[in-house]
Amino acid sequence: MSDVTILRASAGATTDGSHPARMTRLLMFDVDGTLTATDRVDTECYVRAMSEHLGAAVDGDWSRHRHVTDSGIAAELFERHRRAAGEVSVVRRRFVELLERALRSRPESCRQVEGATDFLARVRRSGGWLAGLATGGWGASARSKLRRAGVDVRGLPFASADDAESRVDIMATCLKGAAAGRPGDVAEVVYVGDGPWDARAARELRWRFIGIGETIRSVRERAGDTYPVFLDSRDAEPVMAAAAGAG
Repeated sequence: MSDVTILRASAGATTDGSHPARMTRLLMFDVDGTLTATDRVDTECYVRAMSEHLGAAVDGDWSRHRHVTDSGIAAELFERHRRAAGEVSVVRRRFVELLERALRSRPESCRQVEGATDFLARVRRSGGWLAGLATGGWGASARSKLRRAGVDVRGLPFASADDAESRVDIMATCLKGAAAGRPGDVAEVVYVGDGPWDARAARELRWRFIGIGETIRSVRERAGDTYPVFLDSRDAEPVMAAAAGAG
């Protein structure tokens, strides 16, 4: 966690709370439920691949797991069933195979969250913002869903469950990639996600959070949190305003 501590310090504002012009902000996105409406098909294929390999039923309620990421859930299940960690690659291949088959045969199971493409394009055009992706899914599956949904993420910093088991570490990896080679610091990071684990990870990193979708709205209300939530990103203006105000 030492890297995360360093990133927290470098990703903040200046000591007087301002954001120098040479600095850039990073708007970092989750994938499933945030950019692509693929939670259901993703869970279905993951549960099947894991159940087949372990020879046991797998509960798709991910909230019970410490790290709600493909690699984190796999590590926990493999430990519970006393399976070798090296076998995870077999499950990953099977999962991606099942997912791609499902996306081909049921194209309606993979669509973009309304407004996702236009909103990403808006962020890219903005002079003061970078866009990046930090997903709890494995990289191959995330890229397949984004491609099928028509969400163009070419050239964006990208981190996934291939990089770490912890969502916090995945997000920190994305920030490293975004900051690499830039003349100035990334002044601030705002994370956009749809799950309670997204909000928790942002809080742990002391980053601001924007929720997308009805699920995270309900979570926010039950927890008494105050972060902004939007049904989708069709209307970019208020979402960008919420991000810009997160300082």
